[in-house]
Amino acid sequence: MIRPLDGYVVSPDVADRVVAPVAESLHHAARDHILATNPDTSLFLLTEDAEARSHAREYLDRVTIDGTFTPTTGWWIYRITDESHQQTGIVAEVAVAAYESDRIRRHEHTVAEVAGHVADALDEVGGSTHPVSLIYRHDPHIHEIVTQAVAGEPVLRLVREGRIQETWKVDGDPGLGAALDAIPALYIADGHHRSAGAAVLSRRNATGPADSRSHFLAALFPDTDMRTLSYHRCLHLPDHSPAEILAAIARHFPMKLLSEPDGVPEPGETWLFTEGTWYTLRLPHGTEEGPTSALEASRLQHQILGPICDVADPRADPRLNYVPGNLPLDVLAGTCREQAGLGFVTRPPSVDDVIAVSDAGGIMPPKSTWFTPKIGAGIFLRRL
Repeated sequence: MIRPLDGYVVSPDVADRVVAPVAESLHHAARDHILATNPDTSLFLLTEDAEARSHAREYLDRVTIDGTFTPTTGWWIYRITDESHQQTGIVAEVAVAAYESDRIRRHEHTVAEVAGHVADALDEVGGSTHPVSLIYRHDPHIHEIVTQAVAGEPVLRLVREGRIQETWKVDGDPGLGAALDAIPALYIADGHHRSAGAAVLSRRNATGPADSRSHFLAALFPDTDMRTLSYHRCLHLPDHSPAEILAAIARHFPMKLLSEPDGVPEPGETWLFTEGTWYTLRLPHGTEEGPTSALEASRLQHQILGPICDVADPRADPRLNYVPGNLPLDVLAGTCREQAGLGFVTRPPSVDDVIAVSDAGGIMPPKSTWFTPKIGAGIFLRRL
């Protein structure tokens, strides 16, 4: 299911020019500027711009022979650290067959058309530098191997955008392959459409397990290293005043004033903001069975947003805006003030929650969680 990387790794002396910025942090203008001024950036492989992507295969041919990337075969360790969190994983090639057989499990819907576009891009570009982020249950033997590997000096240490990215090469064969293959299941943290696109490409073109298109680039992290955050919600109902909605909610759920919201709500608790005031209320477990219905975001949708606020589709309703949970609550409050709306804060689901939903074949509610920090693109390269 999992084999060592047979590809390339960026040369440390040019990594700052090659490794792509975090895609979510780039506006289109900034992305276009980098593509126009930096011929070494791996953004050429990530952009949706057709003209820029047309140079991607030429870019790959160049950077794999001019020393920008150097060939490598073996296991690699990747670590990313931000101001409050650190996670360490194994970079490898993972079989598409594991995805097809549900050994790699999902918690998000994928759209066939989008997966097809990803497959087309992989085929056109002929390579990938953005690993899919996968989770495995903590394993003591794997942990020991990784701990020994990172005891030495890293091959690469890149400090940028408030994050530190480091890599180590695993010496020899410490039994890592056998330990990884014994893992019963992997869980997608980030990269649902990249995984689905790799599967589409494999079904189209792969001739067998030896074909490079039968595997995809991935970084595998233990569940104990992963961090989840929530999305806050700001709801604007133009036909009702915030006071009217607040009164409707209060008729069903007793509320208390919350003077200084700090941290995250307790399990079962939801924070609500409107017109300069914070409140706290408790939402009971839903009547439906299964791990998805127990999630805080599900309770909020099924007990308040749907029946009281008439939000039938939280994925598409234009009255509902989302604020990433790593931003201060003042950002949510400011957004709600601007829109004369109500803000909702729920406790993030745990990694165990995400795994339970995946094991049950379920789907997480829209914008219920995200994993952070996002792993970098442009450090490892795999040709197809």
